[in-house]
Amino acid sequence: MGSLWQFIISSFSQLIQFCYQITDMIGFANYGLAIVFITILVKIVLYPLTNTQMKSMKNMQVLQPKLKEIQIRYKDTPEKMQAETMKLYKETGFNPLGGCLPLLVQMPILLAFYQALIKFEYVVPAHASFLWIPNLSAPDPFYVLPILAGVTTFYQQRISTVDSSDSTQRTMMMVMPFFIAWMATKFASGLALYWVMFNLLSILQQMYINYRHQAAPLAGLSSTGAGEIIIEENIKEEAITKDIVVPDGKDKGGKTNAKHRKKGKKRR
Repeated sequence: MGSLWQFIISSFSQLIQFCYQITDMIGFANYGLAIVFITILVKIVLYPLTNTQMKSMKNMQVLQPKLKEIQIRYKDTPEKMQAETMKLYKETGFNPLGGCLPLLVQMPILLAFYQALIKFEYVVPAHASFLWIPNLSAPDPFYVLPILAGVTTFYQQRISTVDSSDSTQRTMMMVMPFFIAWMATKFASGLALYWVMFNLLSILQQMYINYRHQAAPLAGLSSTGAGEIIIEENIKEEAITKDIVVPDGKDKGGKTNAKHRKKGKKRR
């Protein structure tokens, strides 16, 4: 296992050198630019997974009102609640595990990238600087990248949050950016540069998915007002069975409501 991990780290080191050679060929030899190229390459490789993750999160936003309605209706019967939830997932083609795999894949990449940068031997040490950063293997002394890492993490979470009213998700949206920013002050600035670039690309991808999702919402549900319509219909249905008068703009002359009142008098 140790030899396999060393092989992965060595592969990342070779990838950095390869991308650096590309920057040298185009006349802008720099390791920071090489890391930008690596970020784009990793994003392309992970695109199918991240695309699935982002679509899953967007679909969950659409399903959230209906899921809340199921939780309210079957709060006393957990088995029924679970069955109705799975039925909804099946009807809409939603996979609740669709957003997990990309997160698991990203962790080994970050760890291997970090260790590769720490032990990295630069062919031209002068090219290890990038913009205001004196050395990509050391933390950013001006804290610009840590701030950008926190800001981009916050914005990415904001546009992809499933339920902004949920206290847990709100807490994560506030705590996670600060945690990432703090970590970026300790790690190699090359890794922070990778994180910021990956976040920026992910934000653009999420904005595109959100735009496309408005034109093609999840099967079986509208992207706006789906939960409210379903809840309203269920309330009316339950009200009729209990002889509760529900105002309806389609009734003419109050005939429908009068019938309900007569039924109520007969029963009393």
